[in-house]
Amino acid sequence: MTGPHLPASPADGTAAGHTDAPADIAAPGSELLRLRRLIREQFADAVSADHLDPDVANGMLAVFGLAELPRRWTVRVGLAFVVEITAGTSHEAYDAAEDAIAQAVTDADCPIDVDFDSRVEVYTTAPGGVDHDALHTPPGQP
Repeated sequence: MTGPHLPASPADGTAAGHTDAPADIAAPGSELLRLRRLIREQFADAVSADHLDPDVANGMLAVFGLAELPRRWTVRVGLAFVVEITAGTSHEAYDAAEDAIAQAVTDADCPIDVDFDSRVEVYTTAPGGVDHDALHTPPGQP
């Protein structure tokens, strides 16, 4: 009894027309990482398009064991600065102090808007949209 004729294997031991490491086979674990990234990106897109509430999305991600979506926040913090300034009048001193504080915060890594007109200590936050640029940054890292 004879079976179908099979072509002989090449001398190097590989099957004809095949390579040792096919390009379409991913490294172990990479498919799971890709799926996790895809889920977070899809949720971020749904939240951005107002198809899904951000808190609901984050709750679902927590159930899946994934990190919450990074969000941009506007944080209003009232601070008292004590600045020693030499000036002729109190108004000039206040203006010079504002300039010194404004100069100090311009070197920050994030945009800071200094509102000198309010002069009120207010501690609030206002959630914003999803920060798509931070989707691929691990939680806790800038």
